[in-house]
Amino acid sequence: MTTMYDAAESLATDSDGGTMQTGEHTEVDALWRNAWAYDLEDGQFAADIPYWRGLVERARPKRVLEMACGTGRITLPLAETGLAQDPAFELVAFDYSPNLLTRADEKLAAAEPGIQQAVTFREADMRTFDVDGAFDLVICGFNGLAYLHTIDDQLACLANVRRHLAPGGRLAIDLVMPHFDFLAEATSPVPVVRMDVDEVAPEPGIARLRRTYSDSYDPASQTLTSAYTHEVYHDDGRQQRWADDLTWHMYFPNELEMLLRQAGLAAGERHGDYRQAPWGPRSRQYLWVIEATGNAS
Repeated sequence: MTTMYDAAESLATDSDGGTMQTGEHTEVDALWRNAWAYDLEDGQFAADIPYWRGLVERARPKRVLEMACGTGRITLPLAETGLAQDPAFELVAFDYSPNLLTRADEKLAAAEPGIQQAVTFREADMRTFDVDGAFDLVICGFNGLAYLHTIDDQLACLANVRRHLAPGGRLAIDLVMPHFDFLAEATSPVPVVRMDVDEVAPEPGIARLRRTYSDSYDPASQTLTSAYTHEVYHDDGRQQRWADDLTWHMYFPNELEMLLRQAGLAAGERHGDYRQAPWGPRSRQYLWVIEATGNAS
């Protein structure tokens, strides 16, 4: 399960329960505000990169807009692919979190000059962003749309995307598709705890990283809340442990279709996984490429 993190409060502690100093990382706040912790857990995820590269290779866009870009995990590989096709390629990427963007800018500063010139990071909200010019391709990967919880927010985002599309431009999304086995477990009165990260030596100085979670689901609002516990074991024997919550919206297929229609959009190309298997009832993901239609409703 690929995730990003909301603004739930969290705290790093040592074995005595006190606040831990971790070199330059003196506080592990909610991961959306802590770029080190975010990259430690999700920065090495690469299963989706070939899919996004392939989309850029096929679409050959001159301008790309990436929403909810985080620390630039997808951004920089896409810039490399785009520049290989067109030296004038441009990619604008935005996120709501200034801390994640600071880390993204650090990565950009270490990239090749051509990528530095092609990429711009900026702070913006998916519901209200305003970027000059139009874009041939807008992407929202890593479940970014799931963090819009209300119909008003979802429609505001989609209408804003449509406004930024160039003629013939497309929106590409990556979302988890809900399944009843998954949601039934999340409505159980007895929480089921699962391990979704257990990695040895994820970066120098870190001996082991573990993340467990339990889910609860509210069918009325289609809101899933994942309660995470994170554990980091350092080579020098120090340990960190903190908790935070992630709240995200579960989109059902017809609901997603209606939201797109209301915004003057419609799904064309549809895949169910990063290998581009056809989308269908057994798919675990929406990997949809969406086009503008007539006027929005």
